[in-house]
Amino acid sequence: MCHMSFCSLHLQPHHTVPRLQRHQLIRPEHDLDQLICPEHDRPLEFYCRDHRQPLCVLCTYTLHKDHHTVPLKEQCEAQKKDLQQKIQERRGKVLEVQRSVDLSLTKANAEEEEGVQFFNDIIKSVLQSMVQFRQSIEKKHEEVKEDAEGLMADLQSEISELELRQKEMEEALNSDNHLDYIQFFTSVKPAPELNDWTEVSVQVPSYKGRFDIALSELKIKLFPKIRIAVEEALKQAKKYSVEVTLDPLTAHPNLHLSLRNKLVLCSPQVNPRVDNPQRFSKLYNVLGKEKFSAGQFYFEVQVKDKPQWFLGVTEGDANRKLKPDDLTPENGYWVKAGGNQRNRWSSTEKVGVFVDYDEGLVCFFDTETSTIVDSFTDCYFRTDVLPLLSPGSCYSDKNTAPLILTPVVA
Repeated sequence: MCHMSFCSLHLQPHHTVPRLQRHQLIRPEHDLDQLICPEHDRPLEFYCRDHRQPLCVLCTYTLHKDHHTVPLKEQCEAQKKDLQQKIQERRGKVLEVQRSVDLSLTKANAEEEEGVQFFNDIIKSVLQSMVQFRQSIEKKHEEVKEDAEGLMADLQSEISELELRQKEMEEALNSDNHLDYIQFFTSVKPAPELNDWTEVSVQVPSYKGRFDIALSELKIKLFPKIRIAVEEALKQAKKYSVEVTLDPLTAHPNLHLSLRNKLVLCSPQVNPRVDNPQRFSKLYNVLGKEKFSAGQFYFEVQVKDKPQWFLGVTEGDANRKLKPDDLTPENGYWVKAGGNQRNRWSSTEKVGVFVDYDEGLVCFFDTETSTIVDSFTDCYFRTDVLPLLSPGSCYSDKNTAPLILTPVVA
């Protein structure tokens, strides 16, 4: 390779002479020193991929003898190909992200459409009930008003008769003939027959009863719709049921496991367990052995006869030495408290826990009523998650019942 620069006139033979046409012409370089190996004063025609620097042919036999070297042109082609591949990968990623956005929109629209339709049906039923309620109130009021107007008309008629008689009597008194007055208004024109209004009154109804009736009718109308929707949610959740087995290595020393690690109860008697980073030492918790890092899963726990319990999930690397107030999503815990002394859970005997890892959702079902009693939404799971159970404090004679992982019945 010649690194001299020529004008267009001197280059003319390279375009006409066959032997010179085989020469490779490149653009002129302004700084030729950069193209020469400072060590051997030879052209830089190779590239060391180990040290990422250009070399001359002698460098490939000396300092870079055992290195991965290639011709500069090959390296340029490789870098060009690598760059093109990175561009293609990123374009592919753009398409992938856009497809995710499109899929999200499709799912969002479908869920929104279904939800809006459901709520519109509910609103329609509520509005119909409200119209019927108002009509019943107004109808009853019109009946009262009609009765009152009838009474007032009768009263007004008697008042008119009495006022006419009063006028006639006043005119008769002007004659000063009191005997004729008495005889005329006693025998000839006696007083008209009048109603006894002493016990007559308008009964004002209590409209409250009509609201109670309307509310009961609305509940009867709405309950099947809501029941079907809620039961469908639990039915779908049960499709992702998993078998959970408790991990003794994570159990607090006061927790006792049995039934092949499906049952846990708290006791004042301490188990002789060796402490480890995975074990809970301040909270009466135990984790399931199973880890989940994608998709959905569902499990059920019997909580019968317990005034206190805690259920949920936690991240696999969450700190196990925390205090009760620290069991928060920020610390990797999605846990809800319950018990038969808490209003929302007072009659609950079995709780279903459903987790959608990808959607960031944790739901707590009362399996008897098929209702979602509590939930976490927009959860951000950083690592895999594990089921968490806690039978609550064992220093109360009222909280001795165990928590039991039970098979899921579809």
